[in-house]
Amino acid sequence: MKKILFCAGILLILNACSSEKVNFSQLQDRNGLFYLVNKDKPFSGDVASYVNGKVEFEGKIENGLREGPWVYYYPSGQKKAEGSYKEGFKDGTWTSYKENGAQDVLEMYKYGKLLTNQGTVTETKDTLKTKPVTENVSAPAAPPHVATTKKVEKKQDVVVWERLKGGPVKYLNGTPYTGAVIKYQRSGQKELEGNFLRGQKSGKWIYYDKYGNVKDVRYY
Repeated sequence: MKKILFCAGILLILNACSSEKVNFSQLQDRNGLFYLVNKDKPFSGDVASYVNGKVEFEGKIENGLREGPWVYYYPSGQKKAEGSYKEGFKDGTWTSYKENGAQDVLEMYKYGKLLTNQGTVTETKDTLKTKPVTENVSAPAAPPHVATTKKVEKKQDVVVWERLKGGPVKYLNGTPYTGAVIKYQRSGQKELEGNFLRGQKSGKWIYYDKYGNVKDVRYY
């Protein structure tokens, strides 16, 4: 009986330890996957980042990638933003808040690709109103006797920067990459986004500071 109780106590201690959140600063980013320092296996577990003893953001990592709900905070402790990740990509609805707690911006993502942005929420006396979502609203169907030859083009997914290889010319799966790319900071905020044409930067590129604000726009 004593042996059983002893084993049960050990299990409780191990569970308590495993449920503790790991400080995000203890992780290393290796080609887009997070590892604990001196570990060879991608990290899995709950994490949190702290600034001056206060939580900056918190969430979960599975097999080295952000997964599930993540929450970001202002230094005051007020919620700044919240949303979910899927296999390291922002996915679903993301909500940003003003420091006074009022809802600010709603964004809808699909595997890291921004689908809709409802802009700043207008606050009224009685309620908060946003523009209606118009994503995926189909045009009226043509009558049966009217033939239509319009092709629906499939939108290309945005590729995360860490998946690209090479120097001045970037490759994806051994081929010079053409398409959109995005890179995130360790905090989860965007670092840059733009497009490649045959492996080289092309068109408009946007660069962000550590708070997610636009700091530079360049054209290639």
